[in-house]
Amino acid sequence: MDGVRRGFRGVANSVEIEGLAEPLVEFETELPKHKKRALNIVSARPITRNAMEKRLKELGESAENAAEAADWLADIGLIDDAAYAAEVVRVYTKRGYGLQRVRDELYKKMVPRELWDEALSEICDGEPVAAAVEFIARKMRGELPDFDDRRRVGAALVRRGHSWDDINSAFAKYAENLEEDEEFH
Repeated sequence: MDGVRRGFRGVANSVEIEGLAEPLVEFETELPKHKKRALNIVSARPITRNAMEKRLKELGESAENAAEAADWLADIGLIDDAAYAAEVVRVYTKRGYGLQRVRDELYKKMVPRELWDEALSEICDGEPVAAAVEFIARKMRGELPDFDDRRRVGAALVRRGHSWDDINSAFAKYAENLEEDEEFH
């Protein structure tokens, strides 16, 4: 995180948000140990509130201290589960993963379930099919797939989180695109 100034032994001693003249939070070295740990964790990478609590407990903090630190980070705006969920959906969709794989990632990253629907609503209706068509095109290299190709590529798409409905639509769209390309050549 760009806005974290580190002091003695790498412990954060202020948090700045780009564009603000003053640091968002200033605190003395008297900051409790669990809050220092939480700041160091969140400064390394984005994280959800639940994952922060779990990580702090793994590091030996009590459940109360872990919850307090996570609440504190959420209050000052360094943890935003809704924004994190939207970013996870955006990144994994852009990588060409299907809806089920995106859901799996939200689960793995401990995003609260009540935020899933809103984040998943960002996926356009045809986006998973378009990603599957692109994947098929890369694997087939302009060839029409036979039964074994459909089975092999279809299984790979299932592992990437696509539904069979999306996969079948993608194969149909791929064949349609091949026919259009042959007409122009």
